[in-house]
Amino acid sequence: MAPLHAMLETLGLSVDRASDLAEARTAFFGAGGHDCLVIGPGVSPGLARKVSNALADIDPNMSFATFGPHLRDTARARTARLSSYHPGSRAGQGALLRFLQTR
Repeated sequence: MAPLHAMLETLGLSVDRASDLAEARTAFFGAGGHDCLVIGPGVSPGLARKVSNALADIDPNMSFATFGPHLRDTARARTARLSSYHPGSRAGQGALLRFLQTR
């Protein structure tokens, strides 16, 4: 995820990192919200579900992109399933950028 993080910051996008639900909520409220939650490949399905559901309850229009666990809730505004890509690869980074640009 480090190369993806660096690339997003190079493009001027603000990126917050969190490793649990409390950190995700703190980052979300500290930033005044987020446009997209990006879930890495090493995130457990349970944690991905908890964080995505909690943030979707706060902001139903938030987008989600996952390089890891499949998010089963189809009621989300927008979800990109990028698990066939590695987030550090050019293809993975390009797929995420295309998703972010299609708002």
